[in-house]
Amino acid sequence: MRKTKGIPRLLWFVLPVIIGLIHFLRNSYNNYAIYKGVFYHLIHQTNLYSLYPNEYFDSNHYGPLFALIIMPFAILPDYIGLPIWVAFHAFVLYKAFTTLPLEDTSLWIILLICIVDLMTSSHNVQVNPSIAGLIILSWYFVKEEKDFWAPLFVMIGLFVKLYGIVGLVFWLFSKHKVKYIYSAIFWAVVLLVLPMVISSPSFVLQSYADWYHSLVEKNLSNQTGSHGIGSMQDVSLMGLFRRVGGFDISNVAFIVPALVLQLAPLTRISFYHNLVFQLRYLASILIFVVIFSSSSESSTYIVAVSGVAIWFITQDFPIKRWVWVLLITVALITSLTATDIFPYHIRQMFIIYSIKAFPCCLVWFACVYQLLTDQYSLTEKKWIFQD
Repeated sequence: MRKTKGIPRLLWFVLPVIIGLIHFLRNSYNNYAIYKGVFYHLIHQTNLYSLYPNEYFDSNHYGPLFALIIMPFAILPDYIGLPIWVAFHAFVLYKAFTTLPLEDTSLWIILLICIVDLMTSSHNVQVNPSIAGLIILSWYFVKEEKDFWAPLFVMIGLFVKLYGIVGLVFWLFSKHKVKYIYSAIFWAVVLLVLPMVISSPSFVLQSYADWYHSLVEKNLSNQTGSHGIGSMQDVSLMGLFRRVGGFDISNVAFIVPALVLQLAPLTRISFYHNLVFQLRYLASILIFVVIFSSSSESSTYIVAVSGVAIWFITQDFPIKRWVWVLLITVALITSLTATDIFPYHIRQMFIIYSIKAFPCCLVWFACVYQLLTDQYSLTEKKWIFQD
């Protein structure tokens, strides 16, 4: 792991802390109240997924394991816990980026591409930077042949927000597949049982059943209204078709073909141990998990844009014009439309019509196409370290 220096790293950590303090002073941190509630409701054994209008608006949609992650922050005063919480997730993603086999300049470019979406997630006090980080780390530890630890990051992501399950695909890149399998089982059992230490086995098991039902209800609510219009979620390819095109199409009709496309490059077994191929596949997974999720919202796009950034730095020099066009489109439509550069009503339009998803969808298709067609060589990619 290496460290980048200078302004990018300073901004990466300082801005989330400032944002956390601003939201504390404004008393506008409802998501953080929900997160703290997971811990306190678990130890008091009250339903993790019920509504608690006296504590916060909305409801929790994270697994019981999340109680242990939020615990060190929940026991602190909010003016301390909140800024540190936001900075913690920035740190996880930063450390994940530093594991990529890239020169410092390329890491600087990744931070620059992602920083706006990091701020968007920080303003929503979200865990999404860590979700992206966990997926990257699940790939990194396979690459380093540390197959006992690799599934740990997959399982943390799975037991917290489900998204992390996509990291299991990196098992195919493993040189120790049997070790990976029994390690995954081990970590799944450990993380299933761990919340029981501060609660009870029966309550935790019931909470997993409650979690399932809450996710089913949430998925349906994300698509309610006039083709889902009005929901701040379902910022996905499916949402784009439902809201802009007016098509009443189920998620399955999108996800099944998308999954086939996502898995198709894995037929190119001879490239499994090529770093460029692996990095692009990592990029495609990070985008896929967002653009094909009806739970995706504006702050989730730090995960997808992390994938866009990794995809960008794998391109050949000089960077082709169409690659620049896609990157600029992502920056303008996906990233900057969440900022005050655009008037409020325009920002809302890009979300409620799921237009924010469109550029990342284009990058995903481009990335999959390259995975299926490119002949991978590292000879002209000097910025990618070769083992």
